Amino acid sequence: MSTASCSSSASAWTASTSSDPKESERFAAKVCDPERHRTIAIEPDVGALLRRSDLVLFATSAGEPWVDQGASLQHHPVILHLSLRDLSPKIIVECQNVVDDVDHAMTAGTSVHLAEQATRGRAFLTGTLAGVWRGSVSLARTAPIVFSPFGLGVLDLAVGKWVFDRAMRAGQATLLPDFFHDMSR
Repeated sequence: MSTASCSSSASAWTASTSSDPKESERFAAKVCDPERHRTIAIEPDVGALLRRSDLVLFATSAGEPWVDQGASLQHHPVILHLSLRDLSPKIIVECQNVVDDVDHAMTAGTSVHLAEQATRGRAFLTGTLAGVWRGSVSLARTAPIVFSPFGLGVLDLAVGKWVFDRAMRAGQATLLPDFFHDMSR
């Protein structure tokens, strides 16, 4: 399992729990751009990485929780849990949890779904993204904040745009001029 984050700020970190540390090095070499990122460091200890990070992004292919270092989150970072299945239910219930759609997020073995099963309820949920935007849900920096965006269509659009841009640059896009027969709706 490899996790990575590249940013244009002071540092970019890659952590690996893989049995092959070279996997993280290959991933960093492919994803992180030395011209845009000042520092790229390989950190094999996920707990150490979490303790140094105020903003954490999980974008893995994990099918079940693999992060259980709750003590590593005592500084209350913001966690964008895009891959939805990295954090243990124990961590989830200790955090402020924001989802886009409550019923949708509580399915398919997501970390919040497993927390719901473990606690037999949803009291660990702080609210929805819409509630945060409207101001009806407030978040305090008294606990880590986890955002689990299951079903948030804008993420699908962002990935689609990324694929489209690369296909256009590579000259591999196939344009379908009449794909949408009625654009006035």
